Amino acid sequence: MADENVALGSCVVAFGAVLSLTSYLIIGSVPLTAMGIGLIVVGAAWALTPSHPLPREVVGALVRSSCSNIEALLEALGATKRAVYIPLRGGKKVVAYIPIKGSGNLTVEEIAENEGKVIVNRGGSFGVLVSPPTASLRNPHPIEEGLDVQSVLEHALVDSEVAASVKFVVEGNDFVVEIKKPRIDVDHPRFKLVMGSLPSSIAAQAIALATSKPTQIVSEKRNRDRLIVHVRALNWTERDFT
Repeated sequence: MADENVALGSCVVAFGAVLSLTSYLIIGSVPLTAMGIGLIVVGAAWALTPSHPLPREVVGALVRSSCSNIEALLEALGATKRAVYIPLRGGKKVVAYIPIKGSGNLTVEEIAENEGKVIVNRGGSFGVLVSPPTASLRNPHPIEEGLDVQSVLEHALVDSEVAASVKFVVEGNDFVVEIKKPRIDVDHPRFKLVMGSLPSSIAAQAIALATSKPTQIVSEKRNRDRLIVHVRALNWTERDFT
């Protein structure tokens, strides 16, 4: 729906505005300020995206552009630790927390309390909250509440044409997801180190939405046309997640 594109684009514009102002006035970083301005442009384009389904090539280009901005941010911050995907209240959105230093000082629940902020600087911990890229532009219908993990994974990966099929097995809090024939990915080394590959990142977000728990990618391995991803669901009181 057009309204969803406007809402998502507006969120990206707001994030870019906060990032650019914070980077310029507080951090004094020219690269981060420029990246924030770039996000404003991307968000504005997103908001103007028509409501009908877009060709896969267009969706891929938009998603890769978002990943490029995150790559620049991760490089500027020197981030090396795995992101934690945190579902927000309402179950419609996931943010990624990227720890920079002082990990273990805050619980995931305490990090989530910083919703709406970009920088988390509390209790000796420093990190950033970003909106991770998804391919949800391809399917304008929001994920309904109460769907099981398989349905949410299929919506996020298959309906969005990121992959041909997806299935998983679960043991306790550990999910092993098999993504067959991934079609969209990025070649950004820092992004992959922190966020995981694009299909893996989307899978971790889907599991976070379906289980209402924070998630983190433990490992991933490519086997010909398959991507095997190990995702762990975390407890909200967990501190040792990096």
